[in-house]
Amino acid sequence: MATFDAQITSWTVADVQHFGRRAGFGLTPEQASTLAAQAPGPVIDAWVDDTLDKNAFNAALPRADVVPTGANGNIPADPAPHPFRLDGWRRQSGIPNAQAHFAWRMQYNPNPLQEKLALFWHQLLATGAEKVDNPALTTKQVDLFRSATARGPFGALLLAVSQDPAMMIWLDTILNRVRPGSSDVANENYAREILELYSLGVDNGYNQQDITNLARAFSGWTLTPLDVQTDPNNANNQAPNDASWRVNSTYHATGTITFLGQSFDIGAPTRFGQDLPQAILTLRGPNAAQFLATRLLRFFVDPAIPATPLADLQALILAQGFDVGKVLKAVFKSQYFYAPQNRYNLYEGPVAWTVRAARMLCPTLAAAAAVSPVPAFAAWRLVVNPYFSQAGQAVLDPDGPNGWKEHGGWINSNTMRYRGKLAAALALGETTSGLQIFPSTVASWFPSAPASAVEVFNRLVALLQPAPIPNSVRDAWLSGLWSTFTWDNSSGTQQKVRELAFLVLCSPYAQLH
Repeated sequence: MATFDAQITSWTVADVQHFGRRAGFGLTPEQASTLAAQAPGPVIDAWVDDTLDKNAFNAALPRADVVPTGANGNIPADPAPHPFRLDGWRRQSGIPNAQAHFAWRMQYNPNPLQEKLALFWHQLLATGAEKVDNPALTTKQVDLFRSATARGPFGALLLAVSQDPAMMIWLDTILNRVRPGSSDVANENYAREILELYSLGVDNGYNQQDITNLARAFSGWTLTPLDVQTDPNNANNQAPNDASWRVNSTYHATGTITFLGQSFDIGAPTRFGQDLPQAILTLRGPNAAQFLATRLLRFFVDPAIPATPLADLQALILAQGFDVGKVLKAVFKSQYFYAPQNRYNLYEGPVAWTVRAARMLCPTLAAAAAVSPVPAFAAWRLVVNPYFSQAGQAVLDPDGPNGWKEHGGWINSNTMRYRGKLAAALALGETTSGLQIFPSTVASWFPSAPASAVEVFNRLVALLQPAPIPNSVRDAWLSGLWSTFTWDNSSGTQQKVRELAFLVLCSPYAQLH
């Protein structure tokens, strides 16, 4: 039997929480209990298909940023709350706003898989905001990664991201100019990366001539309404916020190329190169399916990428015509996904790790939005810059097109130091500029008063969901915090509970999910 054939028909609270950690950013015990009483199939389908109600979520966006902005040049001071400023003309100053906007959506989106999948594609199809230098275009790309296209056939997403303005600026497609009949050399940056990093993998079924010819097929691709190729030395600063793809025939090569062993007319018969991303999957299907299977396993299931599950997932991807949504449904419903060896075997990236803790400790969207005049949303703009970068994942701004190293690459002595700073902000109720960075109350963490220190520990573990913590470690923590246990509303008791939450978050067990 293939790895992903056997499907679950019922699930436990622990199963649901495992699904919630991998396919989103965690579920509280109460949320998990509600879902555990339902059949898993419809729940998983709803998550993947993105059918959950977002009306309240969308209504909260205009008040999402709770950090006041100071006056800057001709820009007046803007008291909070207000939307995240994503205008392209703010450029580098707007990058933290775009990062905070993404983090806010990850925390409060009622369908967390939409954001988790956007994070997956952002890691795989990585684009850096510093070079793109336009927060509006960077955010527009993330919107693509959370759209139905990102859950559909992979070929459609490859084409869409190839024509995405941020990607075209990032990997210099807009500078790829070949005059018909000339000896101009095509810019190969994007052609190389779509094969090497985005669809097949290094040296996996293609050669240098394929890269060269594919680059010719992509020549003349530019952005409209402003053709940025008219000023190639200043192209990224010319792209407008509403830029979209078009072909400039003045710089589009003509004729026939050989690509992956097949001849293509790169003019109208291939829609001026638009058919070539899909041709990668058509002509190198097994190679591309293996590549995609590797990335899905590493991100969602098992970083060791065992040979048999890899081969079976490769076959599943081919059988489903590279339809990402159908593949994810099969994976999330499989008994293999819930196997004991696939729990707590992945180090969690710092962005997802922070968001998951915020989801568990901070008020729900409804509760946070009800606070007036400034809602009790997390002050993400104070978090993303510089802490995400220092913790190893400057979301929206990777150093290169290969994204970040995953799993063990997240953890070292330096990044753990900054996870500790994030844990302090999350658990200890730290404030800055009069704002509680992650608003929370200790009372909200407990549905009923705990009768012992062990019950306090158990509740925090149920919320934060670390890998199993040995009793000896638990007892050492509790004896250090309480010589005699008393539960009351005093600041001393609250501080001890917060310190215990901080210890859990900083422990090695809490870095796994």
